Amino acid sequence: MQLGEEGKIGTLIVKDHSRLGRNRLVVGSLMEEDFDRMGIRYIAIMDNIDTKDGISDLVPMQDLFNEWHAKNTSDKVRKVFQSKGKSGKPLTSNPPYGYMKDPDDKNKWIIDEPAAEIVRRIFSMCISGLGPEQIARQLSREQIMTPTEYWNSIGRKCSSTPEASNHWCCAMISKVLSRQEYCGDTVNFRSTTKSFKNKKRVDRPKEDWVIFENTHPAIIDRETFAIVQNLRKNKHRPDRRGIISIFSGMVFCGECGSKMYFRSRECAKYDKPSFACSRYIMNRQQCSMHYIREAALKEIVLENLRRVFLNIQFFESEFVKKQIDCYNAEKQRELQSKQRELDKAKNRITEIDKLIQRLYEDNVSGKLNDERFNTLSDTYEDEQKALRENVTELEHYLSTEIDKTVSVQKFVQKVKKIMEPKELTPELVHEFIDKIVVHEARYLDNKRYQIVDIYYNGVGIFKEFTPEEMEEGLQESLREQRERKEKLKKTA
Repeated sequence: MQLGEEGKIGTLIVKDHSRLGRNRLVVGSLMEEDFDRMGIRYIAIMDNIDTKDGISDLVPMQDLFNEWHAKNTSDKVRKVFQSKGKSGKPLTSNPPYGYMKDPDDKNKWIIDEPAAEIVRRIFSMCISGLGPEQIARQLSREQIMTPTEYWNSIGRKCSSTPEASNHWCCAMISKVLSRQEYCGDTVNFRSTTKSFKNKKRVDRPKEDWVIFENTHPAIIDRETFAIVQNLRKNKHRPDRRGIISIFSGMVFCGECGSKMYFRSRECAKYDKPSFACSRYIMNRQQCSMHYIREAALKEIVLENLRRVFLNIQFFESEFVKKQIDCYNAEKQRELQSKQRELDKAKNRITEIDKLIQRLYEDNVSGKLNDERFNTLSDTYEDEQKALRENVTELEHYLSTEIDKTVSVQKFVQKVKKIMEPKELTPELVHEFIDKIVVHEARYLDNKRYQIVDIYYNGVGIFKEFTPEEMEEGLQESLREQRERKEKLKKTA
């Protein structure tokens, strides 16, 4: 086109007219406008087209058939990809960073250990409280090769090496942290193209993904991946002084349910970092003024962690039984509430169908004019669309609710690896704690009291043992010890 604009092309010759293009709008514009304007003679040998003799009326029909051919080919390719994707084979031609193709089977992935070590480190740094930008800066400082540079270094065909070497960016880290493939799963149909004409990639909604679990070795365990996704959902943003609390994104208001913002003021009078209700900060009419010092929260959380760990150490079986019993009662109420909400939404969808049918009948009979009919029907259809989305979410939640026994046992196994926490670290907080709910402070005899609910991952709120339960647990432990000793004597 540049040569044509400069007047350096006199004749353009192709074997077949489809070689010029299969987009009828572009080809038509070229032949009828651009070539004529630039004085270019166009010849298609096999189709007997020569613009010197004028353009035949059949040429637009040929353009249409050429475009249909491209569309049909695209549809066939899409169906092949759909069949492959639904069979569990990965659709991506290149495995993600941390994996390589198995030399014996190109459809299988194996771990690329040098890259996998960096992936594990990225997840570990995220759990320690660092955000994608901080992780990227750290890896860049250490002169660690980016995925593209690493692939080029091992001979894998990739794009050209970036101008700035060893420069990690925030988007790279975010992509690594979001890939479920690191759990050992194959994720297909994550994205698609707009059409056979427009090859721009567009992301599909998550409910359209097709996931096959445990198809290749995992680099990251599922618990770690879940913790990271929760952290990414509740982003840890630094305050104005660039300080990030280990509890950022985890503290919620007990009155309105909003997040509590971390603040570390420069003023000497208010230099103690604290958490305050975000809704009250934005609008003082919507919630009450309450806060909690970060130092006090650290003491409360550490003490609670030690108490939980100690209870598990001495009363493991009683802890598991009590948590499951309390969970079953609470979860049963929650599931019943969700089921009622689901039934209500389904009934409303059916009711809206009837209302729209009545509106249509009134419009046909002349009782309702077209403008009013369109307004009401659009309103009902928007409501119905929102209800259908809610129904899908509720049905997914009710069908995938995990067994509490498994999650409690996993929690106990993690506790046994540590036994007694010496200090509060970001890794400890993010591994064990789901969220912290802070209620408004109360005063009694000029003393400040504040209720703090700590929700543990997979367990919920720790249920304290009563003195009677502790005594019963001790007796049970002593009885088990005596039984073990008797068995050992009989064996001897």
